[in-house]
Amino acid sequence: MVLDYSKWDKLETSDDEPPVQPPPAKVVQAPTKAPAPKRKLQPWDYHPAKSLHKDLFEPDNWQRWIHPSLLKVISAWQKQKETGDTSFACVDLESFDGFRVEAPGICSFPALSDEFCDMLLEEVRHYRASGLPSRAPNSMNNYGLVLNEIGLRASFTSVLKEVLLPIGARLFGSDEDRVQCVGGVDVETEDWGGSTLDDHHSFIVQYRPTDDKHLDMHIDECDVTFNFGVTSHENFEGNDLTFCGMFDSASHRKLHHRYKHVRGRCVVHSGKRRHGAMDIEKGERASLIMWTKSRSFRRTEAYRERNRKGLTYGEADNVCLSYTHDPDYKKLMPKKFQYHMKQEAHNAAERSVKTEKRWIRVCASEDLVEGESKMIELEQENEQVAVFRHRGELFALDNRCAHMGGSLCEGEIEDIGTTGLGASDSKATDGMVICPRHYMCFNLRTGANVEGDPMSQKVYPVRLSADGKDVEVEVEMEVVVPPLSVSSRLPALLQTLGGWIFKFQQEPKFAVAGLGCLTFFIVAGLHLRSTFRDAKTNLR
Repeated sequence: MVLDYSKWDKLETSDDEPPVQPPPAKVVQAPTKAPAPKRKLQPWDYHPAKSLHKDLFEPDNWQRWIHPSLLKVISAWQKQKETGDTSFACVDLESFDGFRVEAPGICSFPALSDEFCDMLLEEVRHYRASGLPSRAPNSMNNYGLVLNEIGLRASFTSVLKEVLLPIGARLFGSDEDRVQCVGGVDVETEDWGGSTLDDHHSFIVQYRPTDDKHLDMHIDECDVTFNFGVTSHENFEGNDLTFCGMFDSASHRKLHHRYKHVRGRCVVHSGKRRHGAMDIEKGERASLIMWTKSRSFRRTEAYRERNRKGLTYGEADNVCLSYTHDPDYKKLMPKKFQYHMKQEAHNAAERSVKTEKRWIRVCASEDLVEGESKMIELEQENEQVAVFRHRGELFALDNRCAHMGGSLCEGEIEDIGTTGLGASDSKATDGMVICPRHYMCFNLRTGANVEGDPMSQKVYPVRLSADGKDVEVEVEMEVVVPPLSVSSRLPALLQTLGGWIFKFQQEPKFAVAGLGCLTFFIVAGLHLRSTFRDAKTNLR
């Protein structure tokens, strides 16, 4: 029986009085759970949900992506491998159609099909359009894509294991596997674990004039580098791959070879050879890079001993200098070519030009607030100057970080403090700017590296203008001497003509010969001008 309490309440009340309402019961609601935060999508969420060409992600499709000439040269090894024989002697590079020894230690060969190059570039563009995050492919390239992270690791592992391993063994393998020459040309390679390559970091790098314009000189974090061109040479100009010496040789910073990328072709070299990419002048270029290594080779004492020595410095060609790695870069590289990778830098020497110091306006004083910075770029001088205001004082430094050219103007400004002063001449109250790229810290007053590293920044004189309204820096600028006009040269010409008249009076034969030569050059010049005018008319 269900009791109706509302009836009982009504019976207990008087008809003359309004019914007494009980106090409302306190309702205790169970706490509601906040919805779980939505997981941020990562590169590995790309495949299979969002990928464009599913076939690229299938490891068993590797034969579709390889050039026929390369498939032919590894075919005997593929058959032999099925019997359990994993030796590499049957890989005959002499019969490899299209194989070239570019220079000692550097070889190239046809590697990828046009279909694969097209599909890979389309996949990269499709990933960019998906909005998924991506990180820089390595410590020096800002633009590109780590292919291993978007689901392609297994596919490139198949390419390494089935295709590149036998090539690596013949070029950078053990003494019994490595060839000495191909087509009568000495290969001059060394053992870098090519016979046991078993790991890779595969990525795309992209160059264009507005983004990564070049690649500074460096060595790779791998043992054998396979670099594949995937862009048609018609789509870009410049950006040649430039090789220098091995990291531990006396020729480490001497020019060794220049290589022009070809679509589908692979250039292979030791990762420990210094190399870089020149400035791209036009268009866009992309390369597929496979950094490969042998884990077993890296555990050998021979490998550890060789890498323990570190980089060898010495004589340097300008084109082989690295603003990332060479502490003497700014001393050796002519200012005009600093922080660029230009072919003409190779034979360039620091010109002896006339210069003068000038005070240049950077900004209004009121625009440079405490703890902030401004930058001025002097294109003709290839110079950038950053000015800072710290504790009410003005400071000016070379804006390009001595380490890798990062913009100090974009860095944070802090007090150095009492700890971590290092070996530099710093005070606790000095300000320092922190490079946003790799967090190197430079004293605003001295330009010295706060931690005592030899890389330092140039310091510029800085002041307020006479009226106190503007911030100015003093820079050394080239003085352009205008060419002499005809009017300015007229006195000299008249003097020469007068000399000839005098000679004619004294020595008629000499004067006649001089006037004859002058007449000949005038007639020849008029004839060339007429010919050039007729040629232009025909072209129209």
